[in-house]
Amino acid sequence: MTPLLDTLLKEGLLTPSQAQAAENRRKRTGTSPEEAVLSLEFCSPEALYATLSRLSGLPLARPEELTPTPEALEKMPQNLATRYQALPLSLKAGLLQVAFAHPPAPNILEQLHLMLGVPCQPFLAPPALLEAQRRKAYGLGAEKVQKIRTRIQETLPSPRQKEEEERQETSPRPPEDSSVSGLVEDILSAAFDARATDIHLEPFAQSLKLRFRVDGLLQEVPVPPGMETLGDSILARIKVMAKMDIAEKRLPQDGRLQILRQGTSWDIRVSTLPTRYGESLCLRLLNAQTLLKDMGELGLSPRHLEQVRRQMSRPSGLLLVTGPTGSGKTTTLYSILAHLMEQRKDLKLITVEDPVEYDIPGLTQVQTHGEIGLTFSVTLRSILRHDPDVILVGEIRDGETADMAIQAAMTGHLVLSTLHTRDAVGAINRLIAMGVEPDLLASSLRMVVAQRLVRRLCPHCSLPDHQVSPLDARELATLAKTLGLPRPAPRRAAPQGCIYCQGSGYLGRVGVYEILEVQEKLEDLISAHTPNSILREEARQEGWFPYRQDALEKVLQGVTDLSEVHRCC
Repeated sequence: MTPLLDTLLKEGLLTPSQAQAAENRRKRTGTSPEEAVLSLEFCSPEALYATLSRLSGLPLARPEELTPTPEALEKMPQNLATRYQALPLSLKAGLLQVAFAHPPAPNILEQLHLMLGVPCQPFLAPPALLEAQRRKAYGLGAEKVQKIRTRIQETLPSPRQKEEEERQETSPRPPEDSSVSGLVEDILSAAFDARATDIHLEPFAQSLKLRFRVDGLLQEVPVPPGMETLGDSILARIKVMAKMDIAEKRLPQDGRLQILRQGTSWDIRVSTLPTRYGESLCLRLLNAQTLLKDMGELGLSPRHLEQVRRQMSRPSGLLLVTGPTGSGKTTTLYSILAHLMEQRKDLKLITVEDPVEYDIPGLTQVQTHGEIGLTFSVTLRSILRHDPDVILVGEIRDGETADMAIQAAMTGHLVLSTLHTRDAVGAINRLIAMGVEPDLLASSLRMVVAQRLVRRLCPHCSLPDHQVSPLDARELATLAKTLGLPRPAPRRAAPQGCIYCQGSGYLGRVGVYEILEVQEKLEDLISAHTPNSILREEARQEGWFPYRQDALEKVLQGVTDLSEVHRCC
């Protein structure tokens, strides 16, 4: 067994069986012992590299130190940094400080000395953190972009050839597909590593912007010089993968593709939009495992969970989930369906969606096609003749669909759907504004769930928040007293973040909810087409509270912080 594994075992960071498994992995794959431990996730990177630093005698670079100076980046080109799993940090007193993912052998340091012209002072840093910082420093796919541009330059015609091509109205050959494919793979891989839900590739006059949406917020991804010349090639490659028309650049297009990553199947929805400077591209990364969550994982409080389960058990009625785009409405609806499928094998469930985001075994799923007249309302009429018990309508967009959903709810079906409103109470008059009769709505509507998504604090690096404003402090104190909860100091995102959250201070998202159950008195008010202000007051009397209160409760629990509450609620 290697000294590192032996030390980790002695310090209690690995069990004997884990140490042996890591040793077997190391021998079988030929990797380093630290790589074996990291791949098996037996030990945290921080603890592992603290031990490795002591054994090797190399200092451990802190996350805030992994920001290269311009002089250091100029000294070490990107291809060498990638080849040696390194990152130049700074140039001091004739020494180039370099962080390595693994302790470098003496011959490696000698090679770098000869190639760079300066001796290297080695540091250590975990591979994932090092790779993330290297992408920031050099730009995503820098080595492949450089290779593609070099290849393009090599294929450019000579002046004589250029004259001949101009006569024949031809153009230089595009970069080889395999090179562009590798660049596309790098973009997708980086998005998965960042836990992105969307990838945006946006052309501008002199640049090409790449952004990932992570935990609901867009983050710009650094790209290397020359990336702007490859936008069309990247777009064409993705269009080929999604079976889209690569020749059509004047009209929007939609497509989809599937890829397998680490044993997980991902469905990617592709959308292009013609803009002034070329086609803008958006990829939405969808994973059925993240969609089909257990209801207990959604972030519903015990009280809210009880309300949802009570209404789910009813044989008929309309259950609505409201919120803005990207607030997790579809996840909530599919979690309800998954619960019904598991608990009630005797139910027939049919969905009508635009588009069908996932193929779910056990569900009869119908995708609408508005261009041929297969709309939500038309599909609903046919669904009612197929003897369903539960119907999911992807979204109520118009009065005709709303009327059909109400009719289905009144004729013995449990109908689930979404609606775009600001809060739960607002859904009532929104439906009436669509043309639904207040009396019919009052007798069919059972529950409205309004939700938002807030980012979870990273459990590894969040800090106590000692800068709470007096207004927030009073609100939290009042809520803690009302709920009979202890009043711990709220927490906030760490300024620098850590390796787990990639420096953001947040890791994942959780829902905040308000749930309106329609009781008898509220039914009477709905029938009378009562204004929202009066409906809201009656709802409060029956125990309803806005999702801001749910968000503040999660602040007291240390799940999220006040900045997220202010941003989303």
